[in-house]
Amino acid sequence: MLSFEVKPRHSIGPVHLGMSREEVRSILGEPTYVQNAYENWGIHFPDKDCFFKNAFQVSYNLELRANFIEVSAESNYLVTFDKIPVHDSAPQHIIAALSQHDKYDETEKEYPTNLWFPKLYLSLYRSHSEFDKFETIGICTPEFAVEKR
Repeated sequence: MLSFEVKPRHSIGPVHLGMSREEVRSILGEPTYVQNAYENWGIHFPDKDCFFKNAFQVSYNLELRANFIEVSAESNYLVTFDKIPVHDSAPQHIIAALSQHDKYDETEKEYPTNLWFPKLYLSLYRSHSEFDKFETIGICTPEFAVEKR
């Protein structure tokens, strides 16, 4: 089984923020789905490549450099932060590990289903209650955070 370590402001596994689309594809292979940039409701949606049954997604800026990496739970890999499995651990364990580096923003509009750690440029997402395990973790560049927040 593959293992991807989350390094905030840097990478998830072998995929680094700032990599070109070609570099990402040379590591992960051909995407299972490609979303070309578009605009809807006055909101810009960037180019995005999806891998591992769309569970590992990489968005790109206008120069086609990775600016957001988002990984959901999938049976083909394990995602960890400080060696703690992100998708399989109790939420308080992940929150405690991340809180050693930054405090999450309680004013985030989707809190508590979405936890945003502003100094880490990292978000955790779960679709239901604050007691559910996290389904998705994402890291981004400062520029992406400004655009989306």
